[in-house]
Amino acid sequence: MVVVREARASELDTASAVLTDAFVDEAGLNYWLRQGAAKTEARRKFFDAVVRTMLHPRRDVWVAEADGVISGAAIWLGPGLKAFDFPWWRELFYTPLFLSIAGMAGLARAKELGARLDACHPAAPHAHLQFLGVSGAVQGQGVGSTMLKTMLAPLDAAGMAAYLEASTERNVALYARHGFEVTDEFDLPGLRFWCMTRLPR
Repeated sequence: MVVVREARASELDTASAVLTDAFVDEAGLNYWLRQGAAKTEARRKFFDAVVRTMLHPRRDVWVAEADGVISGAAIWLGPGLKAFDFPWWRELFYTPLFLSIAGMAGLARAKELGARLDACHPAAPHAHLQFLGVSGAVQGQGVGSTMLKTMLAPLDAAGMAAYLEASTERNVALYARHGFEVTDEFDLPGLRFWCMTRLPR
């Protein structure tokens, strides 16, 4: 039985490892992160920082656990919270990390992509599913769907809309089954993003 719950502080390393594995070939990350031999290490360093405070200090990290093994992880931002919204001093602090995992060209692409994604957000207050990933060994076994059902329930109870972005048609179909609808989409070289919104039920 899969149990979905908020992550404990001691489980953040495991959540990062799950996301690193799950996003091995995700187009949105590959668009700006270093590739080649440095690709896996760059992705690991990115998610290590994201599950802690780089994404936003008030982010919510969720995990899916079965038989003591964590196989899914997700990160949400609550209403009004913006990813990578740094004051100048914090941006300065993270610049060496971004350069080490993306390089100058990748950093420029990340900023361009971020601006396009920011423009897609709905105007109404909403929770943002920033990342959801399942370990490769158990993908296709319903872990992602179980996570979505559990995580969307409190949003429905609060009357809160949910929002996310997807970079594959397969994920668009998955999220559509859980009530998300495509509200915007855009293309960059070698990359397509679908922006999806779900009204509370």
